[in-house]
Amino acid sequence: MKATFRFAIALFIVAGLSSGCGKKTSTPLSPVGASSSGGSSGTPANDQAEASSAMAAAPELIEDGVFESPDQGTLPSGPGGFAAIRPLMYWRNITSVDRSFEFAFADTDTTGRPTTAIVTFHKLLKGTFNIATGPRPEVAASDSMRLLIVRKPLADHWVRRVLLKRVRGDGDNDDRNRRWRIAASSGVEVTSRSATTKILSLKIATADRETTVTDPLAFFRLRQFMAFDAGDSVRLTVTTGRNDDVVVLMSRGLRAMFHNNGDNTYTGVWRSPFWRGVNHLGVNAFSHGTLFDDTLPYDSQAWILPFVVRPTMLANFIP
Repeated sequence: MKATFRFAIALFIVAGLSSGCGKKTSTPLSPVGASSSGGSSGTPANDQAEASSAMAAAPELIEDGVFESPDQGTLPSGPGGFAAIRPLMYWRNITSVDRSFEFAFADTDTTGRPTTAIVTFHKLLKGTFNIATGPRPEVAASDSMRLLIVRKPLADHWVRRVLLKRVRGDGDNDDRNRRWRIAASSGVEVTSRSATTKILSLKIATADRETTVTDPLAFFRLRQFMAFDAGDSVRLTVTTGRNDDVVVLMSRGLRAMFHNNGDNTYTGVWRSPFWRGVNHLGVNAFSHGTLFDDTLPYDSQAWILPFVVRPTMLANFIP
């Protein structure tokens, strides 16, 4: 993640979260309702500020840095079956981001303060989904060099959860000295307005390990993040609710189409990068009409998961 991007995220967390008054939106795409309330020192409002400072120190556990990228994906020239248009490439143009969040505190200690916090982040992303196409199939060969751009309105609901614990330092038994630390993060789920596309599972397999994810918003403890060796060959299998979806890989600077197996599963192979620190890998399923019909709406769901590349090893708590 670039330094400027990290700085921007840190500013958002510090300015928005630590104030104890997260912005809420009325749109049904961004359901919120913070469970914390204001009060004096030692109440959830004070804990919200301290927990927010901990999250500001680790923006890579909040933002995925993948979904909002304008990276372009390419498509094969022959989609198979009926297609109203001939898509060549696609990309998102995000023009506005409406952020909101909610805190839930639990597990009080001997001082009456909570020791567990779950923070749920929401973003409403608006813009356009853009498709560069060739001419319609019925267009004469003389017009075959014309390139058209189809722009579909986009409204995506982005969700992520972060688990924090208020823990004592080594050898310290005084509950008054507990400090908030990040203990776990979920993946990210991004769903378009009125989506019919649904990812059911993601299987991640290397030469020596296989993991199947069925809920991207389940927590991954920091030491249990997926870990790959640099250059690992990773086989990804996505199961969706239909056999004609379009499924693509999302990674930093990369969009790649998966093979449709014809049985609601889609497979692809990805090589793990050499990047240190926390990174993110995602899969994005589109309805067939999103890409191959200019009259049908944008319909999408994405799952994005955190991972590290060895020898990176995360501590039990951050920071």
